[in-house]
Amino acid sequence: MKIFSTQLCNLFYLFFVCSFVGAAPKIIDKTIVIINDEPILESDIAVFQKKIKSKSFQELFGGIPNAVIDNRTSALQLLVEERLVNQQVKKLDLGASPQEIEGQINSILKRNGIGQAQLTERLKQLGSTLAEYKEGIKRQIERRNLIDREVRPSLEISEEQLRHFHLRNSTSDEMEREFKLAHILIAPKEKGAEGIIEAEKRAKTIWVELNKKTDDFSRLAKEYSDDSQSPEGVLGYFSLSSLSKEFKAVIPKTAIGKITLPLKMADGFHILKLLEIRTPDFSTLPKEKKELLKNQMVAIELEKKMALWIEKKKVESNIIFTSDEPKRNTDDSK
Repeated sequence: MKIFSTQLCNLFYLFFVCSFVGAAPKIIDKTIVIINDEPILESDIAVFQKKIKSKSFQELFGGIPNAVIDNRTSALQLLVEERLVNQQVKKLDLGASPQEIEGQINSILKRNGIGQAQLTERLKQLGSTLAEYKEGIKRQIERRNLIDREVRPSLEISEEQLRHFHLRNSTSDEMEREFKLAHILIAPKEKGAEGIIEAEKRAKTIWVELNKKTDDFSRLAKEYSDDSQSPEGVLGYFSLSSLSKEFKAVIPKTAIGKITLPLKMADGFHILKLLEIRTPDFSTLPKEKKELLKNQMVAIELEKKMALWIEKKKVESNIIFTSDEPKRNTDDSK
């Protein structure tokens, strides 16, 4: 779920910052800005830009446009905000423990059905290491802790606010509509190619019969369908986004009351009939849909509040530029 804006999201998932000091070549350096007695050096900016532009960062935690990364002023803005967040995490003792980090990684591995060896190999392909990945997870946990402590408590969403959010964000496009579907499933009776060929022939025969008299759909479903859970073929209402790619490709093009050609799926051949199309209003939304809407609204509101939190910290902090750096966005509140 997207929680922050592009700039803030990438700020809160940065995981290379801790290794900046000492990582740059030994060159003549200078301090660009001091944040609450913590300096940002010229070399810090260059290393920061290189790291966030790397393939590993972009795939694992990124999404920062190159136009932002390559712009020195924009990169410095991100780095200043990152340091402010790090300082507040340390001040409030919101650091992530090794147990929390391992638990988060184990959850990710389980969710993706892979082991740590596969993860390590993938990181190697990206030019990264498990240690760097753990540092990234640590940063995620710490920023989540910070949000829960500093931002989320002030966020309350009422049912009325949620209703207005739904109205503002609802559209008449296909993704908002719900399609009531019925189907007849013709499953292969034998394994292998012969079973598939035989099932396809039966499906085509039934399709021809249906085209002669579409009112017989429920009768033919009872007689021929191999779906024992839906003896009359009625499946219910589905949003387009919840359908398989095969169903999604044909349903929007099908008129109400009409049937599709047999569609080959893993379990056999499906003949679909479109029974109805509806656009649900807020009062008829199922609990799961309302919960999804609420999560979306919370994400947007957290993004706004986090941006305000950052600006507030800039005002409260002692930020000193030691050169003629552009101060727009980074220090505009002073």
